[in-house]
Amino acid sequence: MIRTHAALRQALVPALGGGAAAALIACTAGASAVTGPHRAGPSAVVVHDGAGSHTVTVKAGQRLEVVLDSTYWNVAGSSRPGVLRQDGESAVLARSASCPTLPGMGCTPIQTDFSALKPGVAVITASRTSCGEALECAPGQRNFTLKVTVRAAK
Repeated sequence: MIRTHAALRQALVPALGGGAAAALIACTAGASAVTGPHRAGPSAVVVHDGAGSHTVTVKAGQRLEVVLDSTYWNVAGSSRPGVLRQDGESAVLARSASCPTLPGMGCTPIQTDFSALKPGVAVITASRTSCGEALECAPGQRNFTLKVTVRAAK
């Protein structure tokens, strides 16, 4: 699933109400203590777990935000940092209302930001072995791979 912030806002405001949606959008925009405030510039492309094993296209100069559904994910970064650079460490986002407050649930999402630098192809990978406290992941749930094609900015 790939969405821009405008599409995310349009989908969330009716479902969550203005205040809750704004808070969630602020989190997915990179407004956390780890990644710093959202930078001005071209709109970001937001990719979630469901985009794994797919290809996304961005323009040079654009930002890519990868949001994975659990703190158990370890993002390995970009295969070609000269094409697609990881901008800092992954940030832990706000826990969703549907995530129980019990420890070890692993349902708090993380966000990793990337900058598209120049035309080319890069691959973002992430892995995990646990899908919850004392819950080993099934083989199909252990790896996340996203192919990113960076096109020239026009």
